[in-house]
Amino acid sequence: MFGYPFGFMAIVGTMGLIGIAINDPIVVVSALKENPRVMAGDWVATVGNVIEVTRHVLATTGTTVFGFLLLLLCGGGFERPLTVAIGTGVVGTTLISVTLVTCVFKLVRFSAKSERIEKAGEMV
Repeated sequence: MFGYPFGFMAIVGTMGLIGIAINDPIVVVSALKENPRVMAGDWVATVGNVIEVTRHVLATTGTTVFGFLLLLLCGGGFERPLTVAIGTGVVGTTLISVTLVTCVFKLVRFSAKSERIEKAGEMV
């Protein structure tokens, strides 16, 4: 996409990206689980909580992207595929963590709550 070969350095960058891709959703889910209002199903609390966590995730993403952007602009040709793989991957991972992970978390919580309500109705 950026005109760099997908060689060894890009593969190493992609493997390094996996750690960041795992860390961001963990931060988001743990913040959601800590808030009792979110766990009760309050959407306003969920949005507020995600906005608060987004600041931390974006700070991490911004510093990572800035560091790799400098390496992309000033580095040699050998590191450029690595910087493109990590830099673009971090931005995509951040967007997925903040949006998709939050929605999946709410869907799983809603379906689990619905199943408990259905089972409680069958017992009565």
